[in-house]
Formats: sequence, C-alpha cells, structure tokens
Amino acid sequence: MSKVVLHIGTHKTATTTIQDTFYQNSEKLAEAGLVYPRLAGPKITGHHGLVFAWGRLPEIYRLKEGSRKAFLQIAKEYGPQDKTVFLSSEEFSRGGTSANVDFVEVRKLLSGFDEIEVVCTLRAQWQYLQSVYQELSKNQIPTTPDKIVDPSIKNGIWKDLWIDYNFLLDQLLLAFDETEITFLDFDSLRQAEGGIIGAYLARYCPALTVEDLETVNGGASNVSPDPMASWMSNLVSPSGVAPKWLTETAEAVLDIDLGEKRKTCIFNKWEFQMLAEHFEKSNEALRQRRLPFQPEFAITGTEGHKVTHFRNDLPHNAWVRMTRRLANRCWNTEKATNAGA
Repeated sequence: MSKVVLHIGTHKTATTTIQDTFYQNSEKLAEAGLVYPRLAGPKITGHHGLVFAWGRLPEIYRLKEGSRKAFLQIAKEYGPQDKTVFLSSEEFSRGGTSANVDFVEVRKLLSGFDEIEVVCTLRAQWQYLQSVYQELSKNQIPTTPDKIVDPSIKNGIWKDLWIDYNFLLDQLLLAFDETEITFLDFDSLRQAEGGIIGAYLARYCPALTVEDLETVNGGASNVSPDPMASWMSNLVSPSGVAPKWLTETAEAVLDIDLGEKRKTCIFNKWEFQMLAEHFEKSNEALRQRRLPFQPEFAITGTEGHKVTHFRNDLPHNAWVRMTRRLANRCWNTEKATNAGA
C-alpha cells in the first residue's frame, strides 16, 4: 500500500531540522521504507519547489520541471510501490497572497497514492509570532512587537501566516477528509524521546531511531538567538539588518543583567496576556473540532511558558551597558583606523 505524507509546517516548528536530517539520511530512510525525495540540491533540503506554482516564492525554489509535473512524477514513481513518501515544506501552510496552495489540485496530482495524510505541527501563538519575528530579523527590520498583537488577534493572520489555526484547518478541509489531517503539538514533540526528529520517525519510520541517523547541524537547524537580544539589536539598527555581532553584543549584555538561564519574550506582559487569552479560546475551539479524530490533541498553553523576562522587564542598566559596549567598539575602530593612517 502506498502513502504520501504532506508535511506542511508550520514555520518555526523545527521544519528545517526535519528537512536537513531527512535529506542527509534519505538513503537510510528509503531502506527502512520512508522515501524523502531529493528534489533540489543540498542548499534547499525542503520541498519548497512543490509550492512555487501557487505563490510568490523566491526564484531559487523553482523546479526545472515545475511544481505540478514534479508532483505527478512522484506519484507515478512511488504510487504503485509499498512505500511511504514524505514531502515537506512549511510554505504549504501559508495563507494570504504570498502562497495560497490549491490543495484540491494538489490532491488530484497525488491521486496515484493509495493513502494521503497531511501533518502539521502547531505551537502557542505567542511563541509562533516571536519566532517569525526573529526569522524576519535575518533579512529586514520587522515591525515592533507591539504592532504585531492587534492585527494577529483581529485578522487571525500575520505576514501571510495563519495565526488562528482554525483558518488553516478550514483551508485544508476544502480538499482533505477530517481523517486525513493530523495536527501535532510542538511542545509535546520536543519532549518526546529523540525530540521532534524522534517523534516523526516513530510515526512514519518506526524501524529507525534518532541514533540511527547522521546528525545535521548539531541536531538543530536554523536556530534563533535570544528573543530579547533580537529585539534590542533591531532597535539599535533601524536602518538596516542588525549584524550578527550586534545581536551577540546584546546577548552578552543580557547574560550579565538577566542571567544565562533566562527565557525572554519580545512581548510585554500585557501583550502576552492579550495573545494568550484570545488564542487559548481559538485553540480550544480547534481542539473541540479535532476531538472526534484526534482525542489526545491539544496545543500547549501559556501555563508552561516559563518566561522569566518580558520586554517591559528589561532593566535600564542593560541599555547603559549596551551603549558602553557599542561606544568602546567605535573607539577601538577609530583608533585602529588612525593608527593605520
């Protein structure tokens, strides 16, 4: 019996770690019955090219044969075989205008398989928004955290990403049966044996464990810096992307003023509570909708957030220390320039 698993994200739920690991270990996985196609080179380990036809993704993701033909080729090759094919791209879970996949068409393209499952990892919205903010920080200065909260609550979407996961479910139900959709809780997966990779192997390739696979990037790809350090460096560098050294400076300052075991948040306590109160209700609605099909599913709420410092908890001394370190860097650079003149 053939099966295709469409792993659609969401963003910032260890998707890159899964893709990098499965790409690197594709031969070993295939021997155990789980096929992870290498559609592009090692720099693009995810299957983002399969989404290209339905969105405004960077040209680098375009597949030579095109998205639709790639789907058909996968179905033609593996549909008749007794194997499970794992296709992974967080770009499938986008909404809005940047990428809004026609899942009805995708299902038709994959009709050569006997079985299809859509799997999606979800996390508490404050964590999700914070992680997306940090990801955006790598290429641009994102809007300030206080301007993220209201649009996310009002519209259920931010930066073309579904923040109210009920809307994502509505989109999936246009093409898939309730029994073909699986939602997983991010925090629960992290606590599983072998972490998220171990949890996904247990579901789709139980013959292998994390210990059987070659570790990539230390087992965690695309790791973000301290959230508050990202926010601080963005504020100091408003005219361009904050360089790595600036974020590292902020992290060093926070090590002194907040301690190395801190868990910071870019939102202040009131923004955090607003997000928690609103989305805990929508997440409960989602749990009720999934109850007949996934009785154990629930998104970990704020009760286990363990945040030690919100944005409004940053002490004045931290900014003073940050300013002094930046001033010292400027002076040292100036001295070096004058010495070489």
